[in-house]
This record gives sequence, structure tokens and C-alpha cells, in this order.
Amino acid sequence: MGLVPGLGAIYNGEYNKALIHIVVFASIIVGLSSDIGDGATVALAFVLVGFIFYMAIDAMRTVKARNTGEALQDPLESWSKTRPVGPLILIAVGALFLLNNFGFFDFFRVRQIFWPLVLIGVGVLMMRNRMGGQN
Repeated sequence: MGLVPGLGAIYNGEYNKALIHIVVFASIIVGLSSDIGDGATVALAFVLVGFIFYMAIDAMRTVKARNTGEALQDPLESWSKTRPVGPLILIAVGALFLLNNFGFFDFFRVRQIFWPLVLIGVGVLMMRNRMGGQN
């Protein structure tokens, strides 16, 4: 199940991790489908293959740890329990689609700018929480 983006994490009950796996996988696919150059396309193809194996290995590691009784903690669990992350993401994406319907921006630009900004934002928040002593 770990070879399908997010499915291994969902099976293990790690829904935040599954969402991140799906977003990262979709971002890599969008990068591969855009015309970014031959060298970058090859690099992204290797990143995609590596990420697929990472998801499978991480799912197996999590199952093995749970079977042996080790305590695993989702790094985003404590952060997302106090904040409505899912609803905020849905509201933001819905607002972007609505603005596109009214012609306020070109939807092609969202594909180029939005997902990288989402990944950068999630990374900054995770780093801020780690540097602040929160895991």
C-alpha cells in the first residue's frame, strides 16, 4: 500500500502525513508535466522514484514499529490538533477557484506559484516548530 501516494500513511492512521505525501507527489507530477528543461525533468524523475520508495519504506517502518510496541508520533499531529488545517486549505483552494471564475488571475499561474508556496509554507512551519522546541 505504501507505493500509492498517501495510502500507506492512511492505512497506518497518519492522515497528516498522507496529506503531505499526496501534495508532494502531486507537486512532482506537476513539475514533470511542465516544460522545465531536460536536466530538471531527469532530476525530478529520480526524485519521483525515490519518493515512491520512501513512502513504501516509511509505511513498512511504521507498521513494524507499531507491531513491536514502539511509540510513534506524527510530527504534525500536535500542531494540527489545535488548528483547523484541513478546513483552511479547502477554503483557500475554493477561494482560488472562485477568483479564477471571476477572471481575477490566470489559473495557469496558480499551478506555477501556488503549490511551491504551499510546500515552502509547510516546511517553514515545520522548521519553526522544531526550532521552537515543539515536535
